[in-house]
Amino acid sequence: MPLYEYSCKSCEKDFEALVPLKDADTVKCPECDGADVHRHFGLPNAGRAAPAATNCRGDGPPCGAARCGRKG
Repeated sequence: MPLYEYSCKSCEKDFEALVPLKDADTVKCPECDGADVHRHFGLPNAGRAAPAATNCRGDGPPCGAARCGRKG
């Protein structure tokens, strides 16, 4: 379910709402229960980024040596 950002045109409150895409245009303001809200444009969440793997020195890809212990 996407998280959308909205602004209420009645009370000027900014808020976020987790709603199914099909219901994104039927959200009401949690402050004044007004239906005159504006949905802001947002980018999709890319998820959690995994930390970059590094070699033994910590400055590049894993070296692959058995003693290294770092996996890529």
